[in-house]
Amino acid sequence: MRDLLRTVLTWLLVVPATVIATLAFIVVDKIDPDSPWMDRWAAWWARAWLVGLGVEPQVEGRERVDPTGSYVAVSNHQSNLDPEVHYLSFPRPLRFLAKKELFGVPVFGTAIRVFGMIRVDRDHPSKEYINDQVREAVARGRSIIIYPEGTRSQTGELKPFKKGAFVIAVQTGLPVVPMAIHGTNAIWPPGAKMMHPGPIRLVIGDPIPTEGMTLNDVEWLRDQVRDWIATELEKLQSQY
Repeated sequence: MRDLLRTVLTWLLVVPATVIATLAFIVVDKIDPDSPWMDRWAAWWARAWLVGLGVEPQVEGRERVDPTGSYVAVSNHQSNLDPEVHYLSFPRPLRFLAKKELFGVPVFGTAIRVFGMIRVDRDHPSKEYINDQVREAVARGRSIIIYPEGTRSQTGELKPFKKGAFVIAVQTGLPVVPMAIHGTNAIWPPGAKMMHPGPIRLVIGDPIPTEGMTLNDVEWLRDQVRDWIATELEKLQSQY
């Protein structure tokens, strides 16, 4: 019964919060696209999820990240709750990658565009298409986050990493910040309708500089980050 009540409460908070935040993004963009209110509304929306669930994530390692810098944050992906937790926990405003189809959704597509989401179009001929958007985000004081598993893990177990995030980091010269998240899969696994409130732990690692790296270093960088995340996940799993 507790899980049912929390699930219902979460949706009662999140649905109107999504509508309000969507409209707020569009209005703020008309006034000042670089206004801090853009991120304040985003944080308010993300917080609505956790308030509904009655969950407060435990975060370790915020002090490792310079809040004035820009980064490519990389994390494992367990649930649709991960972006909300990452957004609220990372010391720098984050922007996410989104499929081009989402930008075509009426009103919502406009909102994520003005918010600064990175448009992913696999049919675009230019390899610099995403990098140009990342550089624009950095110029506006933001960082980006990428989930190199490509999709949510059905079981919470770490899947193989794709190279895209690390290619972007090397080509743009941005440091990579590894992050390990645990607990969101148990709360809201992929495909589940019911949510089951519980603990969430997030560990933020030391930034890994990429200046001077070439594409020949991408696989090494990917493997280093995945190994770190795997090790941290094992530690987190052993605590529960």
